[in-house]
Amino acid sequence: MHENSNVEKRLRIPKILRTLYSPSKVFMELAENPSYRGVVLILILFIASNILASYVFYTKHFIQKVKPDLFEEGSDIWTENATLWESNGNCTQNSDKVYGEYSIAFSITNANELYMQIFFPESINCSKEEFNQTSFSLKLINADAAPSNISLTLFSESSGYFVRNLEKETRNITDWNDWNNLTVPLGGEGWRTNGTASWDDINGTKILVEFPKNVNATLLLDAFFFRGQYEPLINYFTVFAFQYSMIYFMSFVMLWIIFGGLLYILSKYAGSERTWKHGLVISGYSLTPLFIQGLCWTILFMFLPQVKIAVGTVANTLAAGTLILDVATYLQFMFMAWGIIISTFAIRTLNNFTTGKSAAISLASYLTAFFIVRLLGF
Repeated sequence: MHENSNVEKRLRIPKILRTLYSPSKVFMELAENPSYRGVVLILILFIASNILASYVFYTKHFIQKVKPDLFEEGSDIWTENATLWESNGNCTQNSDKVYGEYSIAFSITNANELYMQIFFPESINCSKEEFNQTSFSLKLINADAAPSNISLTLFSESSGYFVRNLEKETRNITDWNDWNNLTVPLGGEGWRTNGTASWDDINGTKILVEFPKNVNATLLLDAFFFRGQYEPLINYFTVFAFQYSMIYFMSFVMLWIIFGGLLYILSKYAGSERTWKHGLVISGYSLTPLFIQGLCWTILFMFLPQVKIAVGTVANTLAAGTLILDVATYLQFMFMAWGIIISTFAIRTLNNFTTGKSAAISLASYLTAFFIVRLLGF
């Protein structure tokens, strides 16, 4: 034991690292002079390690370039605002959606066709090198019959347009009462050209839905995008870095304060004479494993396979269910247990409580604080 102390002094191992393997010694040193400096350092390391893990995660993911641009123009703006559309039906917002906040509902009464069209604020380059697909999701409710045909028109320049029947894209749809995603390749076979039209200059679109007879129906439209090539998600990391930093900061601070407050209250009830500051120092140092968790996640994410993300479809996930992400999820429980063990030693050392009493206080405080922070959305 004496040799270990000499080694630690020679190497000047910081308290926050010694907390991981020798918490009793550290808290004996902190008992007489509790300080928040170590907690601040743990907070900084926690944020840094989690930002690093997020960065590595982003390097493994590729996101499809879409129009409207999700990072510049907002999410799904074309099917969020009903006033942007012209239609022969009644046009309103609807909370039944697959992406964003709303879909657009188009309702007709005693009619055999329904059209909806929109003109864009700027032309879109739909050449092969740029946006070479378009996609949208449809759902039919309160309808007397299923559609007999759907066609898509893309307006170009001043009076020209391209038009295509979507028989191929809709032939396998068996349930129009559920959301169905249609992805249509642009250019090539299947498109008819009218007037002067160029794929480099698309400025509007029209969807025509035909029925075999006059019907009363409501059609929901959502997630209308033009799609291009996949690009590294890391290109957008700076957009989220500050936001992530604030989330990590708030989650740590809230967990630290709630955990420390509960440790103080329960210890006081059990006969402790320590102060609030001791409770906060114990909780802060007990969160040391969380920045180690971030480093472990960083290493794990290096082994993630490359994942392509198609934004705005009916099924949209970030590689959910892969073994590595499952391991990362379950690892956090190991680091929680590590933190509970550290705080148990701290409570026992500072208060001369039994190990059982210290463990009960530590476990109750940590888990309660953890679930409160989760309920608050962090």
